[in-house]
Amino acid sequence: MIKRYESNPIIKPDDILIDNDELEVFGVFNPGAAKFNDEIILLLRVAVKPKSEKGWIKIPIADKTDSFAIKILKWKKTKSLKILDKDARFIDINDKRYLTSISLIYLARIRDGIHFDISKEPALAPSNEHEVFGVEDPRIIRIDEKYYITYTAVSENSFCTALASTEDFKKFEKLGIIFPPENKDAVFFPERINGKYFSLHRPTVSFIGRPSIWISESEDLIHWGKHRIFLTPNNTKWERTKIGAGPQPLLTDKGWLIFYHSCGDNQTYSMNLILTEKNNTQKIIGKSTKPIFTPRYKYEKVGVVPNVVFCNGWIAKDKEKILIYYGAADKYVALAETEIDLLLSSLKRV
Repeated sequence: MIKRYESNPIIKPDDILIDNDELEVFGVFNPGAAKFNDEIILLLRVAVKPKSEKGWIKIPIADKTDSFAIKILKWKKTKSLKILDKDARFIDINDKRYLTSISLIYLARIRDGIHFDISKEPALAPSNEHEVFGVEDPRIIRIDEKYYITYTAVSENSFCTALASTEDFKKFEKLGIIFPPENKDAVFFPERINGKYFSLHRPTVSFIGRPSIWISESEDLIHWGKHRIFLTPNNTKWERTKIGAGPQPLLTDKGWLIFYHSCGDNQTYSMNLILTEKNNTQKIIGKSTKPIFTPRYKYEKVGVVPNVVFCNGWIAKDKEKILIYYGAADKYVALAETEIDLLLSSLKRV
């Protein structure tokens, strides 16, 4: 149903240049995608970390005191230093939590779907107190003649959903926080429906329940209300842990086609499908009975986080075909292709 590009991955950490000898790029993944003029634009999540130094712990954060720069915090390893590092993605030092890396968003321009030019500087970088630990997982939604970018902003105050916009992918305007902590995986439907904008997003729960996809309404894309549950994880090995929205919903002659990710047993990430009515985004009329896209190849199974396929961006190549740009093992960008009719035929009526 989904055919991977034979030369995957198409973008690797070595393809990103960063002008800082103290840092190294170890992951480029989870791109947002959009058509712009005769190009395909990818906004790439680029993860960087300090180069290791024996006897020291080093943590990167954005420097808020100047134009964007990365500052490296250092602690000498001693017996008195209190450290907890049960997860490679974060570390607790003297009862304060830090991320072990920082993410930036770079821009890639692609003319033929495969070959690309990558910006030398971040297109979106941390610039305020909500982004000190990084900016992550962009999704691009075109509404009229403007492109909106939802992304995760991370700081010592947790993670939340922020919004930016652009008309040319040269200048970006940050519009602020639209969903407060802890919330991520936000994406808009690309047009008004019955006079309203709609967003899917994923609040995080810790006390009761499992992380689920919610839907909300807005008049202006900034202020959101009428929040309600959209889809909850089912109790299968593929999604019993959590689910979250993927790229922007795609309008077909059958309704809105929605790609979403799930995390199940062994922390494996897969991709799934649902279909909603065209004029009622809350009415789910079709759903895949099992994942349609799961980790299969080495570049999807071995990386920074193993066993991950994660899609923030797909492109309708024409009326029949879709290009899927996805993150593989939190380390690479890969490409796959499918057909709309094949996706629709995989859905079971609900």
